[in-house]
Amino acid sequence: MKKIFVDDKRNLDEAIKSAYICVLSYKNCIMLLSIYKKVEIINLDYDLGGQETGLDILIYMKGNNIEVKEIYIHSTHLEGVRKMEKYIKANFKDVKYLYCPYSE
Repeated sequence: MKKIFVDDKRNLDEAIKSAYICVLSYKNCIMLLSIYKKVEIINLDYDLGGQETGLDILIYMKGNNIEVKEIYIHSTHLEGVRKMEKYIKANFKDVKYLYCPYSE
């Protein structure tokens, strides 16, 4: 299964070393999810530099029955983190979740 890291701004070197497929936008993430359908880990930022957010990715995943084992959030956007956590708790009850604030 695949590991996906979504962030529009951060240095992706560490994620790449950890065998993540790295994408910079909502659109690219959705394209990957529509192909793979099963993901081991998705590691999300909230603010993706456009209209769509990490929450929109979670909504897409739920609506399209994308299987995921673990969800990580690395965003510094605290209100966005709260929204994503609430959505995860309501819709991904059997999925491991971890908030890991990003630091450079």
